[in-house]
Amino acid sequence: MSLAALRAGIALVGRSLRRALLEPEYPLLAVEVRPRALAAVRLAREGGRLALAGAAVQALPEGLLDVSPGRPNVTDPGAFRRVLQAVLERAGALSGGPMSLVLPDPVVRTTLVPAAGLRGGRQEVEEAIRFRLHKALPFDVRSARLAWSAAGADELLVAVAFHPAIEGYEQALAELGFQAGLVEATSLALLSLVEREPVAGDRLLVNWDETYVSFVLTRAGRPLLVRTLPGESDTEAVAAHAASTVRYVCDRFGGEGPEAVALRSACLPVAEAVEALRAALGLVPQPIRLWAAGRAEPEAAGHALAGAAASALRRAA
Repeated sequence: MSLAALRAGIALVGRSLRRALLEPEYPLLAVEVRPRALAAVRLAREGGRLALAGAAVQALPEGLLDVSPGRPNVTDPGAFRRVLQAVLERAGALSGGPMSLVLPDPVVRTTLVPAAGLRGGRQEVEEAIRFRLHKALPFDVRSARLAWSAAGADELLVAVAFHPAIEGYEQALAELGFQAGLVEATSLALLSLVEREPVAGDRLLVNWDETYVSFVLTRAGRPLLVRTLPGESDTEAVAAHAASTVRYVCDRFGGEGPEAVALRSACLPVAEAVEALRAALGLVPQPIRLWAAGRAEPEAAGHALAGAAASALRRAA
């Protein structure tokens, strides 16, 4: 073996170990909980590659969920479990096992926390984050689950969820034989999808669903602002909030506004959402696409299950 081949082999082993030790093993199945529907996406291996194996969307009966950050969300566990079972069966997920659980943005508080002063091991950092956030949360931070990642050199992107708010979802999965190996907010799942195509400047991600809208503004891939507005899905209100979000970021961080807008619209026709935001921002939003260019994809169906698809598609990255 030549020296060059040996070095290449060592580098390959190093990358494999690094992925095994530092990167989570994302499940091939994901379920997105939306305020009025459930969506499931299942991938499978075909010829050494990952491909879409099944997808389904199932409406939820009115009042079955109380989407809230500070109290239990599942009001009727038996009825929720039956809908969950139906959507999983339609997606071809029958055997149980690990999966990703994607929750509505209002259930998960996502915020940016300065990294200055956060030292020590993971436990020490977590306790420091809890202390910094305890006055800003609508629930007892001692009963919260935390996850974080670097957002540039001087900040952390932190996601916080109240355990009683999400345990009803996890209990329903467990009763069907599934385990939530990854739990995340919808906007963060979508961000992982749109950031596959980087832009040099600012990008605004809009996650517009029934009963809420979220805005995530990044600069060269770095999150600058994460904003979720529960109870806001009216067209005029969302357009106004989009414009005010951009103005706020420009005033605080400088710049001339986003050069790209990525849109997920799950509560009204995509064309209507595009036009409303275009008028407010002076920029044509690009509806997110889940699959490779050229593949037929009904927009309404794609946007209805976009959170689940974005989470599952990490394995195909």
